[in-house]
Amino acid sequence: MTTFRHPNRWRLAASLVAVAAGLAACGGGSHSGFSFFPSAGSPPPATTPEAQPEKGPVRKWGYITLPDGNKMRYSLLLPSATGSFPLLVEYDGYSSGSAPNVGQPWLAEGYAVMGLNVPGTGCSTGEDQVFDASTGAAGAFALEWAGKQPWSNGKIGMIGYSYSGYNQLWVAAHRPKGLLAITPSKNVTDPYRDVGYPGGIKNIGFPAQWWGGFPATWNKAADIAAKLDGDTECAKTVADNIAKIKRPDLDLTKWLENPYADGLYVKRSAFYETAKIDIPALGTQSWQDEQIGPRSGYYEDTMAPEKMWLISANGDHHTNVTSDYIDSALKRFLAHFVKGEDNGFEKEPHVRLLQEMQKIDQKAITGAPKLKPTGVAEFDRLPVKVTPMRLWMQPGGMLADAKPTQVSDSSTYRYPVKSPVVNNPAAEGWQAVADSEKDGQLTFTTAALPEDLSFYGEGSADLWINATAADTDLQLTVSEVRPDGQEMFVQRGWLRASKRALDGARSSVLRPFGDFTKATEAPLDAAQPNPVRVEIQKFAHVFRAGSSIRVTVDTPSQTGFWIFGNNTTASTNKVWHDATHPSSIVLGHIPYAHAKELPSCDKTIRQPCRKVVGAVPAGVGPRAPT
Repeated sequence: MTTFRHPNRWRLAASLVAVAAGLAACGGGSHSGFSFFPSAGSPPPATTPEAQPEKGPVRKWGYITLPDGNKMRYSLLLPSATGSFPLLVEYDGYSSGSAPNVGQPWLAEGYAVMGLNVPGTGCSTGEDQVFDASTGAAGAFALEWAGKQPWSNGKIGMIGYSYSGYNQLWVAAHRPKGLLAITPSKNVTDPYRDVGYPGGIKNIGFPAQWWGGFPATWNKAADIAAKLDGDTECAKTVADNIAKIKRPDLDLTKWLENPYADGLYVKRSAFYETAKIDIPALGTQSWQDEQIGPRSGYYEDTMAPEKMWLISANGDHHTNVTSDYIDSALKRFLAHFVKGEDNGFEKEPHVRLLQEMQKIDQKAITGAPKLKPTGVAEFDRLPVKVTPMRLWMQPGGMLADAKPTQVSDSSTYRYPVKSPVVNNPAAEGWQAVADSEKDGQLTFTTAALPEDLSFYGEGSADLWINATAADTDLQLTVSEVRPDGQEMFVQRGWLRASKRALDGARSSVLRPFGDFTKATEAPLDAAQPNPVRVEIQKFAHVFRAGSSIRVTVDTPSQTGFWIFGNNTTASTNKVWHDATHPSSIVLGHIPYAHAKELPSCDKTIRQPCRKVVGAVPAGVGPRAPT
C-alpha cells in the first residue's frame, strides 16, 4: 500500500478518472457528450505545502481479502493524514477501486471516501455476478473491515447512483455493522421488467451497449492503478476478468436471451431483499432516465416508510450531480444519519417532487448544465396517496371522462411502422411522425382542460385489442398538447400482447404487474377483442388549463438508449372503444402547488416538444376527479 499527497498527482487522478468514466453512448464514441457511466468530478487539490503533509488530502490503496480468498481492490481518500473520519463508500463495477468517482467531492464535507470494486470487476478478483446477493455479501464484508481501520470512526454511509446505487441495496440487506445510511439512487431492482424486457419486449439497445463498455473501463482502471500506485498486478486481473465475462453464465448478453422473468432475473432482483434493510435510505429517481428508466422495481414500496426518503424529478440519469437541490439534500441526509449532526433532516418531508427541471446557465462538475426545478411538491411519506383518474377512448380520436356509449366501435392502425424516436442523447428531441407512417398510429386527445390537472406515479392503459397477427407489440405515449402549438413529451409504456397475463397479487388499478412467464404466454384471440393492460412508466406532470391530454398508440420506438426488439410480423391492429369494450387510461391524480406558466420546451430536460399535428376536440375537457 502507498500514500501520496502531491498536488500534481491529484490532477492526474482527476484526469484519469474522467477518462475511465467517459465511455460514451452507442459503442463508446464521445460525439454525443453523454456516457453510460457517472461522470467524474475533480478532487480537491492539496492546499498546504508538502512540509505539512498531515494537513492535506491523502490517498491510500490496497486489497481486502474476502473469506473465499478473492481480493477486492479499494482506493481511499482522506481529508488529512491524521485522525479518524466518518466514511462514505462508493461500490461499483467500474473503476472506483482504482480511484473514487462521484465520491471525490465529499472530502470537502469532512468524510473519508473509499472506492471499492465488485469482485470480478476492474482490479478485484473473483467472478462478476453483475448484481446479486454475493455482491452484497462481499460489500458488507468490506464495510465491516473498513469500520475497524484507524482512519475510520466506525460510522459508514454509502453513496452513488446507477451501478453504485443498486449495490447499496444488496449490501444494506446484509446489515453490516457500522453502516448507518444509504443513498440508493437511479436503481434497477427488477432487471427483467425495469430495463431488460420493458413490457416483455427485449431491450436490444442499452443493456448490451452497457455491458460492452466494461473491457475499456477496466483497462482504464488498470492504467489508473499503475500510474497512481505502481500496481502492475491489476492489469493481469483485468485481463482475467475480461476473459471470464465471456463465459455464458457470466455474460449478461447471454442471460438476457431468456425472454421470460425467471431464472437469473429472480436471483438478481433486489426487490426480494430490500425489505430486510433497516437503516435510513434516501433515493433519487428520474422519470425520463435514458439509461435505466424510472421504474426501479418499486423497491421503495418494500422499505419501512419512516426510514425511506425519495426525491424524484423529470430528467436524465445524472441529476444527482447536476441538481444543487438533490446535492444539498444528500449532504443534509448523510450529515444527520452518518455524522450525527442535529440538523433536523429526520423531520423533513419523506417525498419530494422536483417539477420541470430546467437547464440553467451554470455548469456542474461534469461540465453539463446545472438543473433547477420550477417548483417542489412535498408529501409526508410513501406511498403517495393519489386518486385514480380514468379517461376513456372515444370515436373520432377523443379522450373523455365518460364511458363510450356506442354499441360497436373501433379504430385500426398499421403495424409495424417506424415510430418517432424521443430523448436519444445523440440526437436530442422528439421526432415528428413521417407522412408515410401516419396510418401506423392512433391518437386520442381530450378537449381543452378547464383547470390544471397534476399527476404522480405509474399509470395503466387498459385496452381491448384485436390483431390480424397472433402477436403484436404496443407502445403507448402520454403527451401534453399545449395552446402554444407545441406537444410536450410526458411518458411511455410498452407491452408484447402475448405476454399480457398479470400477476394478480401485485397488480392494482394503477399498476399492471406483468407475469411474463412462459406458462402464461398466449397468442391473441382473433375471434374477439382481447383485454390487455400496458404499464405506463412512473411520471409526474402538470397539464395546464387550456392544454389537452393526448394518448398515442403505435409501434415501440427508441426511447433514450432503449431500442426495442419488436415483433416483425405485419398486422392490422384494432383498438376497441365501445360500451362493451371500453378502452381507457388511468393516471394517479393528486393536487400539488406548481408554477403557473407552461414550462419551457427548450430548457425542460428530457421532455422535448414538437409541433402539434391534429385538431383538439371541441368542448370542455375533463376536470379533476372528486
